[in-house]
Amino acid sequence: MKILKIIKNYIIDNKILTIILVGSFSASLAYSFYFQIRLVVDARAYDVIAQNIATENGYREELQKNINQDFAIARVGPLYEYFLAGIYKVFGHYYGVVWFFQALLHALSAWLLYLTALLIFSANEKKKGIALWSAGIFGFYPDLIEISAMLMTETLYLFFVCLLFYLFFRFFYQQKNWILVSLLGLVSGLAVLARPPVLFLLPVVYFFFFRKKLWWQATIFSAVLLLVFVPWTARNYQVYGEIMPFGAAGNYNFWIGNWHGGDGEQSPQPFHTAFTATHEIKEINGESMRQFKLFLQEHPAEFLKLTTLRIIKYFSIIRPMGWWFYQTGIGQLLFVLSSALASIFLFIFGLAGAIKAWQAKEEKLNYFLGFLIFTPLIIFATVVETRYRFQVYPLLAILSAYAVSVLSNEKRWWCGKIFLLSVFIVFGNGLIDLFLSSGKLLQRLGQFF
Repeated sequence: MKILKIIKNYIIDNKILTIILVGSFSASLAYSFYFQIRLVVDARAYDVIAQNIATENGYREELQKNINQDFAIARVGPLYEYFLAGIYKVFGHYYGVVWFFQALLHALSAWLLYLTALLIFSANEKKKGIALWSAGIFGFYPDLIEISAMLMTETLYLFFVCLLFYLFFRFFYQQKNWILVSLLGLVSGLAVLARPPVLFLLPVVYFFFFRKKLWWQATIFSAVLLLVFVPWTARNYQVYGEIMPFGAAGNYNFWIGNWHGGDGEQSPQPFHTAFTATHEIKEINGESMRQFKLFLQEHPAEFLKLTTLRIIKYFSIIRPMGWWFYQTGIGQLLFVLSSALASIFLFIFGLAGAIKAWQAKEEKLNYFLGFLIFTPLIIFATVVETRYRFQVYPLLAILSAYAVSVLSNEKRWWCGKIFLLSVFIVFGNGLIDLFLSSGKLLQRLGQFF
């Protein structure tokens, strides 16, 4: 009863936040039940693997194949598949239950951003406004509502990423709290198991330990982090005879994203699929890195070109979500337009917020910008897709909220140098991408005319 009273008082004291969280949860859940998106490609694979786990057939995708040829280990995971398996084990194989929990995770992620913004801007008199804007931008972002309606890894791993940010900035204030640093290690490990690129956030955490000379805290963090990987690594070594703490998906992306004549996107060629169809997973793992190293040696200039293209595409406003199979016609066009408008807002105000944060020269904001810089690095070297940039959205949501707060104090803010510079950079990058990818864009837009 005491807990219910605390929750009740929190809701009463935070009415706007409650509206945002309930609204984002409801929007996600309604979207899921309205479209009931059928499972294809990755989503279908995650579902099959989860069912096999739940029925005690192990982390397998194709039971009729030898486990060394089963592609399950090359899927992103394993945390999301075990998340689904847990739901199936308890509630049965019902997608409605998954949609409910993913809508809840999406709303909780927005709440965590609210709490994180309060910590980062604790000395700012407008901290609550910034926090509410952060939660609202993230909670109602069209792409994130759409992805929560699919059986994809994004909603789960974004929850852990948001929790990682929150725990880090809590630890920023409570550096002697061993429970907090242990939780940070646990959540960091789980976030990486949900999606391995999260690993590239950890250098910022370790730099904080080094800068503050928090040696025993770094030791506890590292010990807990490594313990998280022990069961999965041990299982993979027992099955494949190799140490694979993150599975085999990462290596393969280095190959399919870097080949002579490629475009840096996730577009496996016949020679990729032919090799994967006839070789065992550990052979695919080794061949992927061998081909990547060979590409670097023989075509270093082309690798730099592909990396530049990936950077352009990653931040491009002409790459909205919505080109999925489940919608057509005017409904799809409206979603594509809403996604495009949301990305324009997020990237322009996010960049303006980043510039303002850099100018503020505050320690907390510097670490926040460190997370922003490290987040996309691995994507620049492998493959880029629109949903692969979701990991930067929590950061841009907070920075956008910060920009809204700061710019609202300025007269004619839309004519200010920082805002105009942000508009110029974001639209300039979009125009470059449009020029380079006009054929593909016209092909997609052609379905509406």
